[in-house]
Amino acid sequence: MSLFNVCSWWSAQCGDTSGDYDVASLLCARFGLEAQEKDYIIVGSQSGQLSIYYPHANEFDATDLLLETQLSAPILGLYAGKFSGNVRNENVNQLGVLLPNAIAIYNVQTISGLAEYGAQLKLQLQAEHKFQRVAFSMCQGHFGQVKGREFFCVVHLDGTLTFYEQDGISYECRFPGQRSLPAPVVYCERTDSFFRFSATWHLQSYSYQDLSHSLVTKSSYQPIWSQCIGEGILDMRVVQLKETCSYIMILGERNFICLDDNGKFNFILKLDYAPKCFYSFVVGYYWEPGARLITAIVSDASKLHIYDEANIIWAAQWQQPAPVAIQRSNVQALAGSIVTLSATGQLMVGYLGAQPYQFQVQPLNVEELTFAQAHKQLQQLEDEIKESVDIRDMDALNQQAADQVRLSFSIQQEIFDDLDTLMLDVPADVAVKELPSAKGLLKLKVKAELAELQLVIQTPSGIRCSQETLSLVDIPAGTSRELPLDFYMSELLHVHSTRIEVFASFVSPRGIPRVIQQSAYLPLSMFYRSCQPQKAAGIKLTYTITSKHVPPKLLTFFGEFLEAEAETQALGLQLLCPGLEKLTEVITVVAAKNSNRLRIQSDYVETFAMILERIVETTMQLDSAAGLLKMHKKKPKRGVLNRCVERIIAAPFIPIQPILHRADVHHETQQNIRKQTEQLEALWQQFKSLQRELQEQSESEPKETLTMQIEANYDHLILEGDKLVEIRRDERRQRSDLNCAVALAKWIIHALNLEERVVNVVSSVLSIPVEDWTELSWEESMAPGIDMLHHFGPLMRSKSTSTHGLLDDNSTKSTFDYGCFRRHFATLFDRIVRLASSSADEQKTQKKTAAMEQPVDATHQAQSVDEIGNMERMLSDKAAPLSRTVKPNLSSSLEAVEDEEEEEEEEYDENDLRDTGYRKNYGAPAAGEEQTTTKRSDWVNEDFELPTTEELFSDLGIWW
Repeated sequence: MSLFNVCSWWSAQCGDTSGDYDVASLLCARFGLEAQEKDYIIVGSQSGQLSIYYPHANEFDATDLLLETQLSAPILGLYAGKFSGNVRNENVNQLGVLLPNAIAIYNVQTISGLAEYGAQLKLQLQAEHKFQRVAFSMCQGHFGQVKGREFFCVVHLDGTLTFYEQDGISYECRFPGQRSLPAPVVYCERTDSFFRFSATWHLQSYSYQDLSHSLVTKSSYQPIWSQCIGEGILDMRVVQLKETCSYIMILGERNFICLDDNGKFNFILKLDYAPKCFYSFVVGYYWEPGARLITAIVSDASKLHIYDEANIIWAAQWQQPAPVAIQRSNVQALAGSIVTLSATGQLMVGYLGAQPYQFQVQPLNVEELTFAQAHKQLQQLEDEIKESVDIRDMDALNQQAADQVRLSFSIQQEIFDDLDTLMLDVPADVAVKELPSAKGLLKLKVKAELAELQLVIQTPSGIRCSQETLSLVDIPAGTSRELPLDFYMSELLHVHSTRIEVFASFVSPRGIPRVIQQSAYLPLSMFYRSCQPQKAAGIKLTYTITSKHVPPKLLTFFGEFLEAEAETQALGLQLLCPGLEKLTEVITVVAAKNSNRLRIQSDYVETFAMILERIVETTMQLDSAAGLLKMHKKKPKRGVLNRCVERIIAAPFIPIQPILHRADVHHETQQNIRKQTEQLEALWQQFKSLQRELQEQSESEPKETLTMQIEANYDHLILEGDKLVEIRRDERRQRSDLNCAVALAKWIIHALNLEERVVNVVSSVLSIPVEDWTELSWEESMAPGIDMLHHFGPLMRSKSTSTHGLLDDNSTKSTFDYGCFRRHFATLFDRIVRLASSSADEQKTQKKTAAMEQPVDATHQAQSVDEIGNMERMLSDKAAPLSRTVKPNLSSSLEAVEDEEEEEEEEYDENDLRDTGYRKNYGAPAAGEEQTTTKRSDWVNEDFELPTTEELFSDLGIWW
């Protein structure tokens, strides 16, 4: 039920309660009987009872009923106007009562009451016109645009029109056509024409001159214009809103239609309810520029809808059955009231109101909050949430949700080439490549009765599923369903992940919203095909398998490309998508012969993401399947190393420049899109200005010059719009490339020898997939997180920086500085690589020292291993030298990877090291330099002091 209601101000019950009332039974008019007169309410029933009311107060009184009489025939309509020529006072109106076989014109007279009985009204019959045919309806107006006199026209059941003038002249005519059914006819004074609704559901316009002369001249005539309405109508009115135009308001069975008097549609409003009656009026005067067209429509569900032209501005509920007639009136002490009449004769004068609502919205606090205040309030809210939510039952709730809805999602590792591209609506440029597809199976079993269940299948960009969503309603307990799925390439884009996620969201029987997630991985053979390995590449990565449960063989990770008993040490994979003929994107994976290392190398950043994902995820799954404790079961603590290195560890090297290059291209495209959008907006404004100038010109002025300018501007607008579409396509491709680049960095950081909290924080900041919004690009959304890591996070530059001061200063910046973002982005990767390299060097140093010294007890060894990567111990121990040698494992050939375990000292390619920003150590220490002297590493910046572990994570509980 609506909050707003039509409140009753005055109500009365008419004498006839048999239900013989319709839309023509109500009239609100003035008869000029007294000064400062208000509207009289006239009601006529189809049983012949005529009543006139004049409300005085907000409650019905016996003196409000001024007249009640019984006529000899049913009342078909009530009208007020100057129907006789002897009416001299321009404020005096007569009452016209339409009966089936006659129309009676009455003069309304007042009789002063005696004592407290009040005044009464009396009807004096002025004229009565008899009909030879049965009447249907009537319309009135200044036919022929005659001033000071008002004529009326009666529409009969056979479609005949009878015109009556005040001098007693009457004549009949018929509308042209084979069939003429009775329908509402209205008159438009501005054009001196009649509007009629034909039997073919067409609205037709006829001139008064054609109708009046058709019987005399016997000539045929046609409508001035005709418009198809397409449905039956309930009522029709003419309202003049402008001095140069009148509006025809039509209430159809399913639509509310507005046309001007020239037959042009102004608007068509689709109604989502069944209408019963309506009333249109103008607020203000039609010659004023601020005049508004207001329409009130009543639905059969007892609701009142008020529209300002085609826009709804109010909705209210009736507390009684829906009325059959509605009008706007001005009664005593209530201007602009709503007068309604129900089918049972219930007459009401009401107004729009609302039920009292106790809740009051608190005023908004628009004061600026500092970071310290916002953080304090956030902690208070978190404490309240923890107190109100019993987190001890979360595991039980999650287990209960998993028992209520069981999901099983799997993807076959075989690929298929028989994809129906037409049925799945695959674009032509993708279908011509004949890319392979994969099949999956989703099993669903519901053990509890649910009202609604929604399944959403999320795929990476460029991959589509044959059925991405599924909604089930009113699910009984014990329902099971299997859903076969097809996964295929829908766009020629680089794919950054093969992971497919399925989300099942529902509301449990206890009213708790729950979400269950399942995931599976697409086969790599859907995106790659085997080829000849490459010996040289621009980007080279090294992974070391540290788990004893994962054999470091290519067959372990890429079984779909190798035979079951193959002992291949090198595997080349060519990327199928985007599959450009002129560009062959190949990635090579090499397994060392005498060690547990893997080398991944390629010239293209876009080829790494899915390969690294396969290597890391396969290692984690095999290690977890061996019965070891899963990583997500342990809470990360301060000082704990990344537990991923217990299974697999990556060499501390990130290809910074290729990643930054993808970000540069993406940012440049975003700038081009904004410039192109601004240019289109300027052209569009110019186009509208030219159109406005063309409309304001008179018919006598030449228009050729403006027409040529509009055509040239339109062609330019179309051309620039096509350019924007092309730039948008480039943006989508570059966004996919940036996805692959950022995913490459995340997979490397995921397996670095760092503290786990550092890895989690950096991985959460590097968000993928890349998303761009209208007002905010990916770079702008990433900038706060990167800046936070740069100044305040575990990789902050200086520990003496004022946290709150810098935050307040940065919050005042209104423009985005991409140069600063790029520097911080590069510095972030550089610091991660250096920190991981220091941890690796310290670990090797400790191993050498332990081998030279005497064995210690097991407790001391466990403590030493547990402190690998501890920055506080590394800086406080003055006796341990800091090694400058970095181990990115960058070799220039496959043979170097295969034989690197046989060499005692690592050898590096000078060119590769120069490209990545590292320098080699040549020779032994100087003669006067002691080996144990602590020397500051050359890569440490003069402005950057490495903080201790406690200083690194002092603010970690606040920020992350």
